Amino acid sequence: MSESSLLAKSALFAPLSPEERKLLEHTMQLRQHEKDAYLFFEGDRAEWLILVVEGRVKMIKHSESGRETILSTFGPGQIVGEVGVLVGDHYPATAQALEPAITLSLRRDAYAELVRTHPELAWALIVELGRRLQTAHEKLRSFAVEKVERRVARVLLRMANTAGERLENGSVRITVPLSRQDIADMAGTVVETAIRTMSKFQKQGLIESRGGYIVLLQPHQLVAIAEEL
Repeated sequence: MSESSLLAKSALFAPLSPEERKLLEHTMQLRQHEKDAYLFFEGDRAEWLILVVEGRVKMIKHSESGRETILSTFGPGQIVGEVGVLVGDHYPATAQALEPAITLSLRRDAYAELVRTHPELAWALIVELGRRLQTAHEKLRSFAVEKVERRVARVLLRMANTAGERLENGSVRITVPLSRQDIADMAGTVVETAIRTMSKFQKQGLIESRGGYIVLLQPHQLVAIAEEL
């Protein structure tokens, strides 16, 4: 897949014409990142808007005790670091590659000029930020009132939706290796609880582990758990 088609699938650049996207590619820097490599750290100067081309990237924050919390994950066609770039200050969280990744980076001043000359990009940005704000609110509500089983099921389904590969008999393999700690962080619980919940799902025949990857054997049953009132 070319960078041009990826820019077309990005919510922030889709309003541009194919010719404009092609010109924009030449101003962006292509970078490769090994698994676990950091794209930027919380507190770094927000100088780059980053588009994920291949692989997946997670946004994380660390507590004073060093505990990591995964805020969100991003895959091909998605933008990372836009909040810091818009504020023009520092990145509010750390970005780390979940797996080997390739990114295209655009300097903050170049993006600001692009928005000034293409007002339709401003609305695209507002819609994207609104969507992420809504997702953040839903996560906060989930952490406050929902059972752990429901939250873990939602994490698995969300990852299957964004990084899933359909297998035989309707099962889905999550193509990003996830540790129990990763799942605990995304579900807003402790790792011991995540381990117990995942073990329960395995005993129920809902999931299994194959070669270090989680496979959803009965996605429809997980949907029922995730949507249970």
